[in-house]
Parts: sequence; C-alpha cells; structure tokens
Amino acid sequence: MITRDSIKPVTYTTTEIAELETWKNNYLHEYRNKETNRTWQNTLSQKLETLSEILRLNEIILHIPPNCKQIILVPHRYLHLFPLHALQFTSETRFKQKTNFRGYLLDSFPAGVKYAPSLQLLELVKNRITTRNSPPPNQQQLFALQNPTEDLFNADMEVETIKIRFNPHQILLRKQATKTALNENQENLSNTSYLHFSCHGVFNFDYPLLSSLVLADSLEPQTSPPPPESNQPDETQRYVTLRSGRKAIPEKCLTLREIFAELQLPQCSLVTLSACETGLTTSTAMTDEYIGLPSGFLYAGSMNVVSSLWAVDDFATAILMIKFYQELPDADSVALALNAAQNWMRGVSMEDLRVWVGLLNLDNKSRESVELWLISSSEEQPFREPKYWAAFCATGY
Repeated sequence: MITRDSIKPVTYTTTEIAELETWKNNYLHEYRNKETNRTWQNTLSQKLETLSEILRLNEIILHIPPNCKQIILVPHRYLHLFPLHALQFTSETRFKQKTNFRGYLLDSFPAGVKYAPSLQLLELVKNRITTRNSPPPNQQQLFALQNPTEDLFNADMEVETIKIRFNPHQILLRKQATKTALNENQENLSNTSYLHFSCHGVFNFDYPLLSSLVLADSLEPQTSPPPPESNQPDETQRYVTLRSGRKAIPEKCLTLREIFAELQLPQCSLVTLSACETGLTTSTAMTDEYIGLPSGFLYAGSMNVVSSLWAVDDFATAILMIKFYQELPDADSVALALNAAQNWMRGVSMEDLRVWVGLLNLDNKSRESVELWLISSSEEQPFREPKYWAAFCATGY
C-alpha cells in the first residue's frame, strides 16, 4: 500500500498464491473448453466471489479513503483477464446498511472504475488532454463497422440505434466492412471522434499480435477443408480461429499488429469493441506491458477503449451498448457511462425493459427479435448475472 505518507507491504502466503493459481487455471480451462463453458457461465458469479476472497479485497478496500470517488485498476499478469470491477466485497464505510454492507467494486466509486494496461500508457493518454482539440458534441463523428460477417443480427439493431445520436455518422454495413474499405477511409478515421466495431473478435493467446477484429470477406467457407491445427504465424498458418470454430484469414481482418503499426486516430475519444474477447491479454508472460487490443487503440490515439473479457451474448451486448451510448452524453467519463449502463442492466426488470425497448423506435424485425429473447427468459431481472454485463471494461483516462 503506497500512499503519500508511507509504503506498507501486504503479504500473501505461499498457500494463497497457490490458491490463486489453481483458481485461475480452473477459470480459464472451464471457459476455453466447449464441454465446460456452460458450467463456466452458470458459476461465474460464485467464481468471482471466490476470487474476491483470495485477493482479500475487503482488506485492500479498507486502505482506500471513503472520499475517494474513482479508481483506476492496473492489474498484474493474468489479473488482466478478469472483471475486477465485478468483484464483490463487504464494507461498512462504502455501502448502506440495507445492502448488508455488500456490493460490487463498481458500486462504491461514484466517478467510475476504469482500467489501464500500464502506468506508462496511462500517462501517455492523460497527456493528450492538454493538446487535444475535440469538436463540440453536436459535431462529433461516429465511424462504425456493422455486422461484417452477417451472422450477428443484434449487431444491426445495436448500430442502427446508436447511429441516430451522431451527425455526421459513417457506417460500413455488412459486406461493405472489408479491409479494403477500412484502408480507403483512413482520412475519415483520422477525423472520427467515436469508432465502433460491432463484429466478431478473437484473441490469439499464442501470438497476441495476430488477435483480430473480423471483417467482411475474411471467413473461410465452411465447406473448405480444415486448415492446419498449428497456430504458427508463418506461411503455413493463414488463419485465426473464432470461438465458433470458423476460421478467419488475418490478412483480411484488422489485426493488433496493424493497429500498432499503421492506425492513426488523432481525434478519437472512444473506440468501442462490441465483440468477443477484445479486452484479453496474454496470460503467461511476466512483463510490465500487456499486449492486447485496448493497448493498440490507445497507442493509435484514442483516449478510451471499451472492450470485452469473454465471448459475450449477442443480444445482451446490443442492449448494453445502446444503454451505454444513451448514458455517454451526460456522463463525466466513459467509465462512468459504462458503469451506469452495467448497473442498469443487472437491475432492470422485465417490465421496465419492455418499456425501455418500446422507446427505441426499432424496426419490426428487431422488435420481434427482442420479444423472442424476452419470452425465452423466465427471470424477473433477465440480465442480473455477471455473464451478461460484466465482460466489458473501460480502459483509458
């Protein structure tokens, strides 16, 4: 615990470290294995409670003054892989008695919980504030890629609803959202304030720089013979594998390597990666710099990145994103808008959700899709579980 007055070490025993390693291995194994992923989803809430206990979050929070309004998390090693903002803890100073002094981390910091890949990158982004001349809110441009692979129907509902709030906006729709089209729009990208990807994403744990946002015309036909099993990024390996098992050609995707090397976003306030696994980093390297898509977009010039820590539910993500963009204009920060949308998601009732959806002016097809999802859910609070709302993190300053 480092304060302006002192440095006090908090020591974890060898047994506690071993317990954390075991927890991490079980979490990742259940998530990545198709046969156990359903178990991972159903037990996520209990898993996060256990992680909070292992990390002794109650003890750590005691050292943070009650008047602290915001927290920036810079996780170490594999802690980057987990939704620390969704860890529960007990505190008489931060929660009212009616909650039995228990709540989530994002409940206890009214100015938001955000993340940074490193303190160095956090300082880099912070220093842009003094040099960045952003256009007024009514002139901030949205650039979005919408459902490039044409298999994410709720992505259409998401982008069609979000774009109404921006003038001007430019949308690369479905088959238009190719790598070629993205490259041809470099000038528009350099002027955009909000960049939104509503697509598939994949993180490559073996070769993080091959992590990709999947664009149009990048998927191999499902009837093609299977590619080599190896993930080696050489001439014999042309693919990245989505969670569905389908293969995408990196040269036709936007890869992390290209984001670091080529992308320029000098006016960008926010990059939203409304896709699977876009916030993951490598979990094995002992390093002070964690390589992942959020780092790439921050280096490219964005002030903030919203990304995900697992393969997210398509419908729940669309609802969260629409609510997030509703919160954004009046929020003091991206993190605060995201936290507000997440709090709304986990608490909204079925009745209130139907009322909210009715105000969105959705087309008939989208309304039918929403109603089918709601009918299939028997929960009074359909998005209460962390698997629906906790995947997304706000990274930046």
